[in-house]
Amino acid sequence: MTVVSATQLKTHLFEYLEQVQNGDTIVIKRHKQEVARLIPSHSPDWRDRMRLQPKLNVSVDELIMPLSEIWEDYV
Repeated sequence: MTVVSATQLKTHLFEYLEQVQNGDTIVIKRHKQEVARLIPSHSPDWRDRMRLQPKLNVSVDELIMPLSEIWEDYV
């Protein structure tokens, strides 16, 4: 959440709109009192913002294999 004065918002409107588009909330203050909030029109999906994709340590076939088949390997 970013807090800005009305004057700052006026001067840098498009920068703050870009922040809101990226999911941030902007609190607008006038004479040190909160008067408004800019919030995204829709909540961004957290999965779209992930930079790292999880990696599996096993193959997909091994991941979904029934436990009874692999349990014997460990006993």
